[in-house]
Amino acid sequence: MNTSELQDKITQLHYDNQDNHSSRGRIRSIMNGGPSGLLALLGDQIQGFEDWQVPMPNLMMSGLEHLAQKIGRIPNLKVDVPNNKDSERARKRADKIARIVTAYDDVQRLDLQMPQVGRWLPGYGFAVWIIKEKKGPDGTPYPCAELRDPYNCFPGYFGADQMPKEMSIVRRVPKASLAKIYPQFEKEIKKGYNTVNIASGYASAYQDAYNGSWANSNNEGDLVSEYYNEEGTYIYHMSSSTILDFIPNPLESGPAFVVAKKFSFDQMQGQYDQIIGLMASMAKINVMSIIAMEDAVFTETNITGELESGQYKKGRFAVNYFSPGSSVSKPASNIPYQIFQQIDRIERQLRVGASYPAQDDSQSPLSFATGRGLEELGASMSLMIREYHTVLADAVQQIDSKRLEWDEKMYGGTNKELSGYYNNEFFSEKYEPSTDINGAFKTRRVYGAMAGYDEPQKIVTGLQLLSSGVIDTQTLQENLDGLDNLAMVNERITREKMDKVLEDTLLQQASGGDEKAIMAVVQIRKNPGNMQSILDKFFTAEKPDIPEPEAQLLEGQGPTTTGPAPSIQQALGLGWKI
Repeated sequence: MNTSELQDKITQLHYDNQDNHSSRGRIRSIMNGGPSGLLALLGDQIQGFEDWQVPMPNLMMSGLEHLAQKIGRIPNLKVDVPNNKDSERARKRADKIARIVTAYDDVQRLDLQMPQVGRWLPGYGFAVWIIKEKKGPDGTPYPCAELRDPYNCFPGYFGADQMPKEMSIVRRVPKASLAKIYPQFEKEIKKGYNTVNIASGYASAYQDAYNGSWANSNNEGDLVSEYYNEEGTYIYHMSSSTILDFIPNPLESGPAFVVAKKFSFDQMQGQYDQIIGLMASMAKINVMSIIAMEDAVFTETNITGELESGQYKKGRFAVNYFSPGSSVSKPASNIPYQIFQQIDRIERQLRVGASYPAQDDSQSPLSFATGRGLEELGASMSLMIREYHTVLADAVQQIDSKRLEWDEKMYGGTNKELSGYYNNEFFSEKYEPSTDINGAFKTRRVYGAMAGYDEPQKIVTGLQLLSSGVIDTQTLQENLDGLDNLAMVNERITREKMDKVLEDTLLQQASGGDEKAIMAVVQIRKNPGNMQSILDKFFTAEKPDIPEPEAQLLEGQGPTTTGPAPSIQQALGLGWKI
């Protein structure tokens, strides 16, 4: 692709995203608050209030924070074995791939990326990861999914698979850094302008709107576009119209990026795009109510007649002299009570539009909702969370697939080692991508049965599901926060159960007059932390006297005598017959 073709593609992507990018800028200002947030809401109407914060609770920001806390979690990893290839070897291979992917997640801290994704996905309507190479602490190269600020991303057309085939990502890079990375283009870089060449077809609105990003907020440096398609990545210096680099794409599955997109009708929109007008109305009414209350408290003084002193004095000991027939009055405050009713009405509309129920703010919504209404509101929230989880699970599955493919294509015959935590246990995994991955790029990401619930809801719902037999104890444990090492937890639970059995048996024997049991109970009472050694002292495990046929069965051998095989009852030593 030559310079002209690349420039045309980037220009077209920026043009196609122009309206959406303007919405992103407004959303970002509102979410960040401050004077810029008030400007984004009221525009030219803020004259005289340029230094104000948003004069109201930022329900959009609060709703986003609560939603992000429910959806911004990494889904659980599953690597399945095909039914037609199920074997011990296949299961071990699947387990090995699961540990490899887990190591990817750990080394790039995917768990810390997801809370940020939980804010960007509903806020902007999409989130972006770039697949690239990074190196671990020991220098081992590994495929990394690098999270990018969607504000500066310009994706192409989203097809039925919700994944564009091309994308431009713009960032600012200091001239000195660019010249150091690409010394062969030092001349072009230094003579390039710090602003986009508008004559080349770039939208001036974008240049005006670009005022920093998540990674670079000082608005310094040259604009550089990273253009991604199935061929690879083009590094384009926008101010000098120069292609600085081209990095071939090793993936056969598509471009080296993954986009998680919020479902919408036919345009890319965030969760709160449709309620900005309500926020603006609420801010305007709040501003007017503040002005009205100030006017009511600090009303003007009207003097009818002549003030002999020439100036009206105020204060506790002030004395004013008036000519006969003069009068002093203050206008009565006239704040319409309907203004506060309207604020409450708009707030309810905002919560409906944002799917942000009042109970998420620890408020009682009973003043305007019934119990049935609360159930429906909660169900609506759960459905929305489930939909976001569907999007995120699919995105992380694609991330897994592209990382595994990248590992095999780039480092196929290399002996590598990665470490991390799998099933709450630390591991160090040695592998060779071409042998151990070998085309197995598919994973499955799932959220737990109670994903999106808070902890009290998880405990209550989990215990109900457990008692009804819908889930097992381990599934409940996996869905509760704070249980880091399930193997150790379950080991302790089993030990406690066995200790209880031993205690009950020992007390029963002591109650029956067993002298050794009585002495053991006395010793354990004096030193309860040394129960095991005390039991070993008073009681010695003896090999049970098992009849020969049963002993042979326990050892995996058949009976030595001829004749029919023993029944189950006989093998178990039971004296009853059917």
